[in-house]
Amino acid sequence: MNQTKLKLPIKLGYGSAETGITAVQLFTQIYLLKFYTEIVGLNSSLAGIALAISVIWDAISDPLMGRISDHTHSRWGRRRPYILLGGILLSIAVLLLFSPPHLTTQFGKFAYLLSVYLFVNTAMTIISVPHIALGGELSFERNERTSIFGWRLFFSNIGMLVGMIVPAAILQSLGDESNQNNIISSRIIAGEIVSFLILLSSVISFLVTRGKDNTSEKPKEALPFFSSFASVLKNKMFLVLLFAFVTAAIGRTFNSAIALYYYEYRLGLKESLVVINILLPFFLVLILSIGFWVWIAKRIGKKIPAFFGVFGLGVLTVIAYPLFPYGELRPPLIVAFVGGICAGSILIMDSLLTDVVDYDELKTGEKREGLYFGIWKMGVKFSQAFGIALTGFLLDIIGFQNGATVQSPEVGFRLAMIFGPGVGFFFILGSLLFLFFPLTDEKHIQVQRILLKRNTKRNNV
Repeated sequence: MNQTKLKLPIKLGYGSAETGITAVQLFTQIYLLKFYTEIVGLNSSLAGIALAISVIWDAISDPLMGRISDHTHSRWGRRRPYILLGGILLSIAVLLLFSPPHLTTQFGKFAYLLSVYLFVNTAMTIISVPHIALGGELSFERNERTSIFGWRLFFSNIGMLVGMIVPAAILQSLGDESNQNNIISSRIIAGEIVSFLILLSSVISFLVTRGKDNTSEKPKEALPFFSSFASVLKNKMFLVLLFAFVTAAIGRTFNSAIALYYYEYRLGLKESLVVINILLPFFLVLILSIGFWVWIAKRIGKKIPAFFGVFGLGVLTVIAYPLFPYGELRPPLIVAFVGGICAGSILIMDSLLTDVVDYDELKTGEKREGLYFGIWKMGVKFSQAFGIALTGFLLDIIGFQNGATVQSPEVGFRLAMIFGPGVGFFFILGSLLFLFFPLTDEKHIQVQRILLKRNTKRNNV
């Protein structure tokens, strides 16, 4: 077990892959639904169904990918080969997603979106599950793990900035932001940039982590997949953490999917203004807050900061967004600063999962980081599928008119209620569920001491 401190270049190299992964995720979460409903002309409900099916497949495949990487033995490691392969496939898939052929029927548009987004999510599974599992294995020291996942979140937010800002900046540079040809061109060019980024960052992560991927022993005989899967779901400690995180993730999906609709049709703000003057400051503050959350987790433990960060974000969301005046940037900008600080606490959740994996290893004698992180990602993907599908149906229910440049005040108000109390409810509920997480810092330290003694004794035999 690696108990030494990792050199900074290794942490940076490992985390760099998250730049491309998250750029793809945010690019699709923010722009994909709006692109296919307003530009391609796909019905909102059909678009929501296509995206939901794709994300559900992504979710189902995550534990299987984790299991595969757990039991891979190659000269390149257990996780690293998939980081490279997934990066190549994902870069190709993104190019196809925002370059649909001319399709005239709803079925054709639905089928294209469904098939290509299935490709995107399959490639995403191949790279993302082994990558996050590798982060839990780079170090056994608990504070060092928090630092590793802090850098992972740092690069994740760089990816968020790219996936969010690049399409809007390109559209703004083309002139008329309502011109359909300009919108199409901006999405194609942005797709090419994101495609290059995911390829480059995956190659860097693959090269820099050489020798850090545990392949010293061939995988031993283990439980069959479904038996192992079931045993993980019997881990109550893991389930509490998973349900809390998944609940909050539903709110995050709502937030991403409905954001551009809310700002345009409730506040009357153009896409480029929103992205550059509201969303950009939010993510910059989030990035800057990571060091604070790593520091406070080392000082007082992980549970209390994680709770207050997510709970505070929920309360802020419920109160603020229905009250913003029409056409003004300053109020949402102020909230973006505060929200960015609160959102930084999310890194603690991933770090806590590595602690749960240690507890599982103590009980079972198996190292199952891949399976645990696969199920973790599966839960998040199910929450995204639920949020995306519900967003599509809600747009129809509230009377949103696809392709219309102006929506009624009633639609704007309903968008505000979804974006404010609707999103905030899930953040608050997730934080309250997290209070039942039973693994304290003291218990985890005891678990690590026992594991160290066990493995030292095994290595000396």
